[in-house]
Amino acid sequence: MAIFHWKLQRISAILLVPIIIYLAVYLLNLENSSYLEVREDISSFWGIIIISFSSIILYTHSSLGIEIILEDYIHDLNSQRFFVNLSKLIHAILLGLTLITLIIIKGNYL
Repeated sequence: MAIFHWKLQRISAILLVPIIIYLAVYLLNLENSSYLEVREDISSFWGIIIISFSSIILYTHSSLGIEIILEDYIHDLNSQRFFVNLSKLIHAILLGLTLITLIIIKGNYL
């Protein structure tokens, strides 16, 4: 299981590189866009796909990293399990809220 965890964290880190580059270029080009243009872009099919994919990768990578930190620094096994599960729950909630927000943006824009 540790090998899978390690590989998944490395794969998610590699996938984050082009996502961060794309996001940086996108944000640098926003200065000439109006609010409606940005909202239209985010609520487009590709905008939703990119944001959803990016969010899944980002929250997965974050969850895996925090899990390793908790396992390294919390030595009581029960406390460790509690905080790892709490972290996973918080990451799942944040991902769910991100996806729900995208649905709301798409729904209000129609």
